Amino acid sequence: MALLVALLLLALAWIAGVLLATDLSVPALDARRHRDVLAVFPHADDEVVACGGTLHRLAAGGARVTLLLLTAGERGNPAGTPDPGLRAVRAAEARAAAGVLRIAEVVQADLGDGRLRERTAELAAFVERTIDRAGPDLLITYDLSGLYGHPDHIACAEVVTELRRTRFPGCALWYAALPPAARRVARLTGEPRVEDRRSAPTGRLFTGPGVVARIRAWHVYQSQRRSLGWVFPVWFSLGLFEHFEVVP
Repeated sequence: MALLVALLLLALAWIAGVLLATDLSVPALDARRHRDVLAVFPHADDEVVACGGTLHRLAAGGARVTLLLLTAGERGNPAGTPDPGLRAVRAAEARAAAGVLRIAEVVQADLGDGRLRERTAELAAFVERTIDRAGPDLLITYDLSGLYGHPDHIACAEVVTELRRTRFPGCALWYAALPPAARRVARLTGEPRVEDRRSAPTGRLFTGPGVVARIRAWHVYQSQRRSLGWVFPVWFSLGLFEHFEVVP
């Protein structure tokens, strides 16, 4: 009986989590519209956290998906201190995760983990060259809050946003966004300066088998387990949809 009660409570907790991670009132997005996708993120594993299921869904539907990683992630440890040995580890993990998500190409830059704000001009030039070469019809990145205020995340989002506005206005732009219920929870603990820039989702994409791919891709990033703990693995098991702000 005790085991049955425990399983029932676990099932109820999972259902509650699914409801928290999903909002069916947000309009559905059409994944078939985009054939060349460029996802731009600062660190290896950001792509999985932000939109791993979506990248898999787009690639499985026939789109060519390119991932641009802006740093080598050398500060990706609990202390946040530079560890040169992490460069090769995280690059290898990114390639393996890309295989799981069906990403066609990983472009790896090394602009300094934690230093993107200091190197905005170099960052903008590199991203511009990559967009020119890849020729995407859809850009995906963090929203202007950087999900939780990480300076590298914010610098990345700002540069991509400005380039799209000034150089590539014909390219669609999606900000990875929290679903409304999760935004309300985040607001309880988030800093006002982060919350003021957080996107409200205007579209959701059903990821289908991308849920499984997202979980598998996250498990590839063994080097990041201690840094991110249990929160994201649990989160990945809940949402059948990923949410975005479609930037006008």
